[in-house]
Amino acid sequence: MRFAMLRRLSLPEHAAVELIVGVALIAAPFGLGFGPAGLLTSMAAGAVIAGLALGEPHIATHMAADGAVAAALLAVAVALAAHGESAAGGVLAAAGAGELALGMATRWTRRA
Repeated sequence: MRFAMLRRLSLPEHAAVELIVGVALIAAPFGLGFGPAGLLTSMAAGAVIAGLALGEPHIATHMAADGAVAAALLAVAVALAAHGESAAGGVLAAAGAGELALGMATRWTRRA
């Protein structure tokens, strides 16, 4: 039986997905009616993620930043949901889980 190996995302593909997620987090509060805390958190997280996508840090730095951003998103999502901002908490939890999945699906090498 043959098992197909999953194709890993290249760094440019990883950056494209991060940019889309960052812009979506910046826009989400306006379409989903987040409260003040959710609005500020979502926009700040979107700016950080978009900045990661547009910057070209060292690969190890980018990997570490992705992990830190994912952990921060998940922690903030729990805090927001606990304080009554369930829509913002849900969106940020999904973004955090997506950032973790994106990191696992990325081929962390540059091709010459």
